[in-house]
Amino acid sequence: MNSDTRHAGSMRRIVHPGPWADQRHQAVPCRVTQRRLVLRGGQTLHAAVVMVLEESGARAAYLELAEAMMASLRYVIPADDESGEHAAWYSATHELAPPALLHRAGLHVGCRDGKPFLHCHGLWEGADGTRAMGHMLPTESVLAEDTEATCLVVEDALLEVIHDAETRFSLFAPRCEGPPSTGTNALLFTLRPNQDLGEAVEALADRYGLTEAQLSGLGSLVGTTFADGSVLNSHATEVLILEGNLKDGKAIIELASVGIDGRHHQGRLAPGHNAVCVTAELILHQCPA
Repeated sequence: MNSDTRHAGSMRRIVHPGPWADQRHQAVPCRVTQRRLVLRGGQTLHAAVVMVLEESGARAAYLELAEAMMASLRYVIPADDESGEHAAWYSATHELAPPALLHRAGLHVGCRDGKPFLHCHGLWEGADGTRAMGHMLPTESVLAEDTEATCLVVEDALLEVIHDAETRFSLFAPRCEGPPSTGTNALLFTLRPNQDLGEAVEALADRYGLTEAQLSGLGSLVGTTFADGSVLNSHATEVLILEGNLKDGKAIIELASVGIDGRHHQGRLAPGHNAVCVTAELILHQCPA
């Protein structure tokens, strides 16, 4: 493999195969509005999300789903890349015994090659009681019934999939979309590897003058260390923010994480111990709860 995991102090780090990028984040100030949307059952999650956003005139958004019944649910988890081309990769596809219950999921909606593209992480349970977490395949997972979702509609920024030379992944990156709106109340941003998630959020918030905000999104970490002392010792974990807040400029992040062996855990992050693995795709926003 072209990668290894290194420790520096108390924070693990990962070595990616490509050249180090000097800019360790990409960020776009924007305006976000919160809505409740109904995703229509009987179709893939991808089709349901694209349809409801088109009906509401939105191209970019972050959606949160809870306790949704799925006629089928297919997902992957982190894995090693046997080719050595990447520091981490994806497992073979897993499928839960139907009907599955999606306990919690978050998904970004952006574009790839000019078409809508979704990136979704979540927690779920099969009909046989199997509980799991991972990266859902939205074009292969079908909603069993109409489902209500909380949606942060992004009005003047967009996540677009581009090739990232450092990680050799195709990743979301934010860009401006249309003329700037008045009343900017959010920051859409992505983070590069090997910086503590909470500290990077705090630094960006300070740069853009934010001291109080909510944090939403997903990504990956080099292992995951929780404030209660629990640790997932996997060099790649995929994570979903369950509750994130910026209070007096300090980030308080509760998330769920799954490693290469499929073990998953959730809780509050230990500050200073959690390096981004491949990417983090996040929104700091000041929408009313």
